[in-house]
Amino acid sequence: MSEATITLPKWDYEIERKMRVFGTTSEEISKKKHNIFIGVSISNKKLDEKMAYDYLRWSVKNTKEKVAVVIADELDIVNYEIFSSYSSGKARKRAEREGEKFKGIFERAIKKLSEKDQDKVIIYKWSDVKRSKNYDGLREFVTKSYEEYPEFKSGVLFFVKKYIRKRGKLKILENKEKIDRLATYLFGELPTLLQGIYLDGIHYDICIYPTYFASGMSQFVTDLLAGELDISKPLASKLKGKAALVEVWLD
Repeated sequence: MSEATITLPKWDYEIERKMRVFGTTSEEISKKKHNIFIGVSISNKKLDEKMAYDYLRWSVKNTKEKVAVVIADELDIVNYEIFSSYSSGKARKRAEREGEKFKGIFERAIKKLSEKDQDKVIIYKWSDVKRSKNYDGLREFVTKSYEEYPEFKSGVLFFVKKYIRKRGKLKILENKEKIDRLATYLFGELPTLLQGIYLDGIHYDICIYPTYFASGMSQFVTDLLAGELDISKPLASKLKGKAALVEVWLD
């Protein structure tokens, strides 16, 4: 018997060819067994309304019940404080403004969906994420683990220093205090990447992660969950579920 040929519609092909899946498979996602959330960094200047619409179309097509758009506005406060030398108050106001801008991008994109699909999408800010089940406990655990588990700390520092170099702020590499403060961004983000988010009775356990450079974060999270690092065993006892990641490369 000859093999069947599967032909993806052009739109499906265009977005899925840019995806890399970690912790699950494309086939599993297509079975609609998971709820999907889209992680939105407010420092991502390439994310526009068209891209937002494409991610939403793909997500509502593949999700189990709902799609959460998660805007990481509060996480970026520390970036404004360190990279732009903003005061705490100014950094918070800037993060709030940028968060509202990205909320607007997704609100306009949502209106282009069918009414049925519009009802599937919920936008959350980071203040909402902090009420997710086990978020605070897991954030506290990874924060303490930074000093207790050398392999984990080395991994965190790799990402922090890589981001510092990408921003072109090389003098910060000489300042341990600032590096440690920048690491708090990851302490806040990692709980959502490791176990997903639990909001309003739904566990969102597939994260779409728009990115425009190879950071290695998705593989790092996969290794953490797979027992590959010194922190992995104690981490496993703290998790209330596991998440998978879908990197979407931005043009």
